[in-house]
Amino acid sequence: MTRISQKVPSLWLAALLSLLLFAGCATLQTTFAPAPPLVNQYGTPVPPLPALDAAQAARGKQIYQANCARCHGENGVGDPNWKIPDANLNYPPPPHNDAGHTWHHSDRVLYEAIRDGLRDPLKPNSELRMPAFGNTLNDADINALLAYFKSLWTTEHREFQYLRTTEDAIEHPTPAP
Repeated sequence: MTRISQKVPSLWLAALLSLLLFAGCATLQTTFAPAPPLVNQYGTPVPPLPALDAAQAARGKQIYQANCARCHGENGVGDPNWKIPDANLNYPPPPHNDAGHTWHHSDRVLYEAIRDGLRDPLKPNSELRMPAFGNTLNDADINALLAYFKSLWTTEHREFQYLRTTEDAIEHPTPAP
């Protein structure tokens, strides 16, 4: 009888440990579940957010300091009064970090703004508000700048901007009249 009474607590202990181990594994599975796929506004699944190339972002920071910082501020912080228009209703240079709106635009739009400069969108023949850097910076330089901007954003803002970029690349047929 001593053998049976000694085995019963051991069986209970083994059952309890198995239950705890199973519960722990179930928790681990839900904790480490893969992130849901990204889907753009058109319902099209897109590949996962690409990792930033640290070397490219570092090069972009150097290019930024040499060409952009005098207007857009050190480390992409923008003009202190970037939200307040001047007497001509022109806004000062905005930040390129999370505080600004750079992350709202696709790579194509940002690339073209850097390459071609910016005018007041409501005054197409106005002077450039931001100079064109197409004669100063090559494609690799501009792409490095974009990588630097992205390094200043949160993951959520990077995902938003990435989705805008993927949507911008999709051809949308013109509806028939």
